[in-house]
Amino acid sequence: MSGFKLSQIAIGLSMLGGIATAQASTLNQAQLNNLAQDLHVSYQVIDNVNAQGCDNKIGGGKCFDARISLKASQDFSSANWQLYFSHTTPIQKDSSELFDITHVNGDLHIIKPSAAFNGFKAGQVYDIPFKGTFWHASASDQMPNYFVVADGLKPAIIESTREVKDQDSQLTYNQHVAPLSKPEQYRRSQEDSLPLADAQWLYSHYEDINSAQSPAHAARIIPAISAVQLDGASVDLSGGIAVKQSDVIAHALEYLDARGITVNQNGVAVSFVDDQSLATDAYHLKVSDKGIQVTSASGSGRYYALITLATLAQDAKVPSGQYQDQPRYPFRGMHLDVSRNFHSKDMVLRLLDQMASVKLNKLHFHLADDEGWRLEIPGLPELTEIGAYRCYDPTETQCLQPQLGAGPNRDAPGNGYYSVADYQEILAYAKARHIEVIPSLDMPGHSRAATRSMMARYNKFMQQEKPELANEYLLTDLQDTTVYSSVQFYNDNTINPCLPSSYRFVSKVLNEINKMHQDAGMPLNRYHIGADETAGAWKESPACADIIAENNMDDPEQLTAYFVEKVTKIVNAMGITAGAWSDGLSHVEQEKLAPRIQANIWDALFWQGHNRAQDFANRGWDVVLSIPDALYFDFPYALDPLEPGYYWASRNTDSFKVFRFMPDNLPAHAEFWPNRMGTPFTAKDDSPLKPGASFLGMQGQLWSETVRDDNRTEFMIYPRLHAMAERAWHKADWELAYEAGREYGPATDYFGSAQETGLRKDWAGFSQALVSKYLPAMVDKVMFRLPPPGAKVVEGTLYANTLWPGLQIEYRQVNGVWTVYQGPVKVQGKVELRSRLPGMQRSSRITLVN
Repeated sequence: MSGFKLSQIAIGLSMLGGIATAQASTLNQAQLNNLAQDLHVSYQVIDNVNAQGCDNKIGGGKCFDARISLKASQDFSSANWQLYFSHTTPIQKDSSELFDITHVNGDLHIIKPSAAFNGFKAGQVYDIPFKGTFWHASASDQMPNYFVVADGLKPAIIESTREVKDQDSQLTYNQHVAPLSKPEQYRRSQEDSLPLADAQWLYSHYEDINSAQSPAHAARIIPAISAVQLDGASVDLSGGIAVKQSDVIAHALEYLDARGITVNQNGVAVSFVDDQSLATDAYHLKVSDKGIQVTSASGSGRYYALITLATLAQDAKVPSGQYQDQPRYPFRGMHLDVSRNFHSKDMVLRLLDQMASVKLNKLHFHLADDEGWRLEIPGLPELTEIGAYRCYDPTETQCLQPQLGAGPNRDAPGNGYYSVADYQEILAYAKARHIEVIPSLDMPGHSRAATRSMMARYNKFMQQEKPELANEYLLTDLQDTTVYSSVQFYNDNTINPCLPSSYRFVSKVLNEINKMHQDAGMPLNRYHIGADETAGAWKESPACADIIAENNMDDPEQLTAYFVEKVTKIVNAMGITAGAWSDGLSHVEQEKLAPRIQANIWDALFWQGHNRAQDFANRGWDVVLSIPDALYFDFPYALDPLEPGYYWASRNTDSFKVFRFMPDNLPAHAEFWPNRMGTPFTAKDDSPLKPGASFLGMQGQLWSETVRDDNRTEFMIYPRLHAMAERAWHKADWELAYEAGREYGPATDYFGSAQETGLRKDWAGFSQALVSKYLPAMVDKVMFRLPPPGAKVVEGTLYANTLWPGLQIEYRQVNGVWTVYQGPVKVQGKVELRSRLPGMQRSSRITLVN
């Protein structure tokens, strides 16, 4: 379905309501509710690989075959209803005579009975075959909460499409999605050669990466300490530590206290020495029976030294010796998207705790996007009154239209926002943990929540005959007739860069956020504007026609750069460093920007993304590696249809893959990582790093399109966060040094056997530390993923293993009971397996081996 013309937004929205109410309803509320309770919906992918007849104008001509099936257990004669549902890619066409599917906007679709439909017959299955765009190869591609609508009645969620909880993993899943068990269902195309991560594959994978043993080291923590000299003794801190408390180290003392080491003036003395020759965040820690000495150049160095001390303690005893440590990068971040689906303040605070435990120091807080605006802005209440909620309201005067399986109700879990007080509490909590919060409100693309909220504001004040107020923060050229489709298939999600009111809006929002930071005692040093994915917009905007002419532009696409330049000047004028995603910055002339700008590189390595990262570093910009091949934590851990997440750049990002990322040598990954379809590629170093050029740091990303609750969010983040923190702080000996101009690929062997052995030994130490020091402390606090076991059966004997040593494997045969796996054992028939930490109630996902 083509996009609404911006000049006819209000008309278009009323048309949307008209689609839902075209026929006078003869239903009452009880009947509609009964339909929602009774109707069984099933979604089945038929074939991603061999689909024919695709629309070449959508998705590059790639489509898949699927069907939605409807069945009622009792007769239902009315056809005066419509079924709304989310489908992450546009449904191109259906081939049902009884139903029609229409794409509305974004992922929202409607199933409407045709004139030939005479109602449901009890027990009869009604199939709606259709062609979807691209592919759907994972169960999490489908969205929950389909709902039925009838004129004048309250919408009702179809019960069979609600998420249900798995009792083993404690995660939710979509009960209406049929299994994807055939290759043509879980593969994406003929080119897709990535192997299915079944139990046998996992067994081989775990066997490979755990092939080198490394004796447990008393001083191995996460991230690894740069240099350690132990004397073989230990210092008992069970009597506490004597330390002068201060705000700088307050939370570190709480962290020590949680591990049984209290502040006690009769305890072991802790002294602090200032040494300005050390790098920021660096520290030297000396532990002996005479006392503990911390040497650092900053409060954060003192803080990290005490965090290390707490982590080293086992039964309140710390190995005595000297520890010298400093970070690899000054920027060690985690990106959290709360805009697509809202996540609670408590979850954010838990994330800050976990970040602090592994010395991460930047929270890139993604607070606004197409699907939601999540921060209260004084003076602009519409942003949160409307933009923070999705519900069934075709006029969008009360909320945004439903997206991402949100359903029709305003009180759904994915809705909500942070008040000014909430945000300042988060800021204070982060400050105590030496973490800087970098707010991000995406623009000019990915801005539908803002544009629709400000349109509602415009309409409200126009009805009150207050045109000046109506136009004050308007983000849309009402005369713009451009028809476009964003990367997420919206037709109205961009801020117009040619309106003075757009920049008033930016200034208003930024000033309010700056004040929140000042009042919370955390200065706003960095602000991320987004600046990505705006192709196709504004071509027919009269306001932009004037700007294009005035600036001698050749193409409307240059307006993104125009917007970025103007907004970064607003940001820089406030003494704040502006940040943006790499694709938006790629169109900007460097001389038109401030000398310092943060550039987040999200270009995939198999698309030669290393060249843009290195080019931007050569410009002197603050390059933060956000490489999707290894650092997107909303991607699946392994290639299995039951592993949740998007997978446009990687379908197998487990903690080992994150651990082996070499951020200082991006092209080298072509030796051992194929592209997203499993095909080897060659990395050509066409923009070599110049001498002295470097990256500012790296961060993990969690985008939340498929992450609808706090449990799922934490499941996707942990423990990949720990592996990312390892690489952001510590440069391992096995990493391959960068050499400018070198070409890497499947035929080269620069990362040789010595590096492979060193990698696996280091991984063994990391795994031991993870299972012994970190995961047990997280059990009752956060939801982390437990990797399912690998297994094989050879001549009737079951062999099983797991990703991390120390996990307990359990197995059962058909109709059997769960038994702890102690070693190879004789079995018959199919065997199910799961893993858990000893004593932990929750388990991993269950795997099956024949």
